[in-house]
Amino acid sequence: MALRTAEEYREGLRDGRKVYLLGNPVPDVTEDPYIKVGVETGAHDFLMGHDPEMREIAVMKDTETGEEISTYFEVPDVPEVIKRRHNLILKACYYADGAIPFVKDVGTDIMNGIKVASRLMGNKEYEGRIDNYRRYCARNDLSMAGAVTDVKGDRRKGPSEQESPDYYVRVVDETEDEIVVSGAKAHITAGVYVDEILVIPTRNLTEAEADYAVAFAIPVNTPGITQICRPNFRFEDTNHFPTPHPRRGHVESLLIFDNVRVPKERVFMLREWQFAQILTYAFAAFHRFTAVTYKIPILEFMTGLGMLAADANGVSKASHVREIFVNMIKYTETTKSLARAALYEPEDFGGSGLFVPNRLTCNMAKLFFASNFHEFVRDIQDISGGLLVTQPTYRDWENPELNPYLRKYMGGASGYTAEERLKLMSSLHHTVGSDFAAWHEVCTIHAEGSFASQKMMLMVEAPIEEYKKKAKTIVGLNV
Repeated sequence: MALRTAEEYREGLRDGRKVYLLGNPVPDVTEDPYIKVGVETGAHDFLMGHDPEMREIAVMKDTETGEEISTYFEVPDVPEVIKRRHNLILKACYYADGAIPFVKDVGTDIMNGIKVASRLMGNKEYEGRIDNYRRYCARNDLSMAGAVTDVKGDRRKGPSEQESPDYYVRVVDETEDEIVVSGAKAHITAGVYVDEILVIPTRNLTEAEADYAVAFAIPVNTPGITQICRPNFRFEDTNHFPTPHPRRGHVESLLIFDNVRVPKERVFMLREWQFAQILTYAFAAFHRFTAVTYKIPILEFMTGLGMLAADANGVSKASHVREIFVNMIKYTETTKSLARAALYEPEDFGGSGLFVPNRLTCNMAKLFFASNFHEFVRDIQDISGGLLVTQPTYRDWENPELNPYLRKYMGGASGYTAEERLKLMSSLHHTVGSDFAAWHEVCTIHAEGSFASQKMMLMVEAPIEEYKKKAKTIVGLNV
């Protein structure tokens, strides 16, 4: 099958999937005013494959058939693949107006993690299944979301200790040809507008929790799957000033499995509880690098937006504002540098023959980004001033009675007309002063792993004994 067009991608989503938003069923996710934001963002992945300027990055040859497939499906069996993937994700974000399309990267991060884990398990059957599944998705040009985070219930307790056994996804029945799963996964980005869902465990497990050690892939419209969404912003927002490039973003869902049947050829882990944590780590090694890569265009845009706010307000020459500029530049460029540094020392994960970015540097990049984002947003809010949240809306601007007043009183410095200043403030409000902005701040902390998970990985990956050995040598200790 040839690479799909954006319209073929949209058509594939009209398949009877069970989706709810604001308490109501969604008959067509491609037309819902809230979910359509994510659909159109995801569609950029399919636009790239047909754009002559993007094809060199976005398209590769299937090594067996020679047909064109998305570069997202490339197996990371040589270090150079990591650099190509970084470039692919980065260019995809620029192409999608600063937002990652997000309908293949998480899914293929999971595929790569499963392939690593199956090799380390020595399970050729699982490795063959994930290879077949990768071929199936690549050759049909399918979109995928990842389902990793369980709803967890009481976080002091493991899956087998919870009040409800379904706080973590588990196997509830098994036949010769299939398994049956129940439970729920949370925070599923793009889950309602992809073709497939890949599920893996979210943590280490004990022998008593073997039923929770399950990894599989399933079509989104499979009976028993229900998704409940919370909206961020509408595709057409008449309150904000229109811009040449639409505002992009994604929608998350609560993903419910109610006795869902999964064919065993789509099962990649079944009760191998000893390897659940390895699979989680392998996925994280790929996905955190995806995260720090797609943050780069976002930070560049936000830095530029903050500087334009200072220009429009006439404060860009003030010493305290220039100090803020330095902080914004330092934050943006350090994040970029850490992400790029992870490229130059790719690692063979556990001797699997599959390569991941340098895990220590990658976790440093994610922790640095997440730890400093709130201060970065605060600086932009400081520069923008109170108009950030008190500005008149585009509907006010269009009112013929109000428009003369706004033209008279809302002009800015440096030649900014009232319309230009309000258009800028409208974009700033969306970025750092809206419900969406709050969503972005929370996701910065928790998406791709919390502060605690990055700190834990720094302790695991850092050469602590080498540090101590060098210090002992210099001091002359024999302990």
